[in-house]
Amino acid sequence: MPSGRRGGRHRAPQAPSPAGRILRTTGAVTAIVGSGLAVTAAPAGAATSDDFAKLRQCESGGNYAVNTGNGFSGAYQFDDQTWHGLGYSGRPYQASPATQDEAAAKLYNQRGWQPWPSCSVKMGLTNNGPASVPGGSGDVIQQAITPVEPPMTLDRARREMGDGSFRGTVLDASLSDDVRPDAFVWQDRMRQKGFVLTVDGKFGPQSQGIAALYSYLTRVSDGQPGVVGQNLWNVSVRA
Repeated sequence: MPSGRRGGRHRAPQAPSPAGRILRTTGAVTAIVGSGLAVTAAPAGAATSDDFAKLRQCESGGNYAVNTGNGFSGAYQFDDQTWHGLGYSGRPYQASPATQDEAAAKLYNQRGWQPWPSCSVKMGLTNNGPASVPGGSGDVIQQAITPVEPPMTLDRARREMGDGSFRGTVLDASLSDDVRPDAFVWQDRMRQKGFVLTVDGKFGPQSQGIAALYSYLTRVSDGQPGVVGQNLWNVSVRA
C-alpha cells in the first residue's frame, strides 16, 4: 500500500518494444507522424495497463470507490498523505477512475512497485520500465495498444457505489468529461423518474439542466442551480 517511505529503483529505458517495431513496419507510425503527433515507442519492460489492472484487483477488487475507514481508500488503496503529496486534493476514493489511474502511474514512476509490496509480489508484477501517465505528454503508440477501459454499466456503477450513499464530490460542470459511477447512478434514477437524458456517467449540460429543474421542482438545493450535492442526491437517489 502507498506510504511515506521512499525507495525503489527504475531500470533505464531500453530498446523500443516489439509493438513499436510492428507499428513502424505496418506504416502506423507514418500515419501518426503525418497527423502532427509526436511518436515515442514504449520502452521494453514498461509497466502496462494490465499490470495496473492486476494491482487494482488485488488491492481493492478493482473498486475505485472503496473506503473501509482503515486510512487507505480507492482502487489502489492510497493513504491521504501520499495522495496529497502527489498533488491531488480530497480523498482518493472520491476521485474519478482516470485520476486514480494517473496517480498510481505517477507514484509507480517515482518509486516502482515498492508502495504496494504485498500485491506486487502476489500478482507477479516484475515490469520496471516507466509507465505512461494518462493525461501527460503521452506515448501515442502505448496509448494505441493499451486496452480500453470497459464501458460503464448500471451494474458496475452500483457495485462501485456500494450502499449508494453520497460520495462527497459534488456533481457539477467541472466533471463533464469524467465517466463517474455516481453520475451514472443519478442519471439512471432521474430517467426512472421520467426525465429524458442520456445515461453515460458524464455530468454534462444535459444532466446539469435536469438537476436545475429537479431542484426547482423539489425546492431542494445544494447552493447553486445545476449541481448535485448531498441534498439533491438524497431526494433523487436515496428517497
